[in-house]
Amino acid sequence: MKGCRLVLLLGMIGLLTTTQLAAQTALGFQITTDHAGFIQMRGFKPPLTVRWSVEFPDIVSYPIVTGGKVFVVDGGNGSEASTLYALDASTGATLWTQPVPAGYGTWIGFAFEHGGLFGATTHTPQFSSGAMFAFSTNDGHQVWNTQLPGQYSFSSATTARNGMAYTGGAGGGGTVYALQESTGQLVWTGSVENGDSSAPAVTDDGVYVSYVCPQTYRFDPKTGQQIWHYSGGCEGGGGDNAAVYHNLVFARDVDATQSAGVVLKASNGSPLANFDSRYPLAFALNYAFVTELSSLSAVNITNGHTLWSATPEPGEGYGCSPLVINDVVYMGTSTGNLKAYSARTGQQVDAVSLGEPVSCNIPYIAPVVGMGAGQGLLVVPAGNKLVALESTALR
Repeated sequence: MKGCRLVLLLGMIGLLTTTQLAAQTALGFQITTDHAGFIQMRGFKPPLTVRWSVEFPDIVSYPIVTGGKVFVVDGGNGSEASTLYALDASTGATLWTQPVPAGYGTWIGFAFEHGGLFGATTHTPQFSSGAMFAFSTNDGHQVWNTQLPGQYSFSSATTARNGMAYTGGAGGGGTVYALQESTGQLVWTGSVENGDSSAPAVTDDGVYVSYVCPQTYRFDPKTGQQIWHYSGGCEGGGGDNAAVYHNLVFARDVDATQSAGVVLKASNGSPLANFDSRYPLAFALNYAFVTELSSLSAVNITNGHTLWSATPEPGEGYGCSPLVINDVVYMGTSTGNLKAYSARTGQQVDAVSLGEPVSCNIPYIAPVVGMGAGQGLLVVPAGNKLVALESTALR
């Protein structure tokens, strides 16, 4: 089925088991720093019910859920000013805000680690460079800000891991930036063919970014040394968020006319497979969950076999990257429904109306939009609303 194809070229990967961290918090885009879109939350299962819903003036980013708070960015490309909000996870009440400084454009998307929030802006005054800011999660006070030199257009969300915060910028070629979380010191930069719309996927031994064609890179997280570069044969503006799962890199090409992505070996960047997916993937149980507007499929990453496929109701389409909580896959739709499917069978096990379309993957738009989960909540941007859902089993 086109849009649900993932065929490994060699059967060399072997039997794989799930090794995802049993996390209880969402750290950034697609929950974890490798962007795998998977989280374990004890006892969380359908049916779900809405705990709270908050309306904002403009579109809402992916949420970070940690420490009893939900952090989210509102606004940017619309008519309202871009603002970072800290919400009470129990009630949705606003605890504090941080508007983007005048002249700095828009907040793109934040990452969390060690009590700090780290996020970049789309530009600085006069479009002379970019800037990354650090805020305390406790009260929102600014800890530091650092200029990101050499580029003037920024659309990649930040990822934070092991004391370092990473993002990318474009304008004249492209640059990946690594900053020390404690001080904001710029530790290293790496040159890339582009620099747009690719929040780095970060593991203990790799920083992975991917741009049009795709042009995909792995850098050493500490030194910035380029470990490998996979070139898809062309280059240009644009990019997408790669994911790393079971020592494989899944790099989508949003501008491709046929296969929308390539599976690369994380160790050396060699290509193993092609796949089609409209939205960034999620992973669990040795399966990649791939999407098109009219299909959600579970594909075995070892042999390329499709375990199951699901389709939305007539007149609606899937509008978001999937997330997996425990053994359930959650998807948002264009008609404002949140649907839940068994990760093992594809059987629909729940559906909740959110009242507004769930549209989570909008290229070149800031803030970066997506679902998030943590601390007993699934948090979904729906239009200009942010909806927090809880499991009735935990009430």
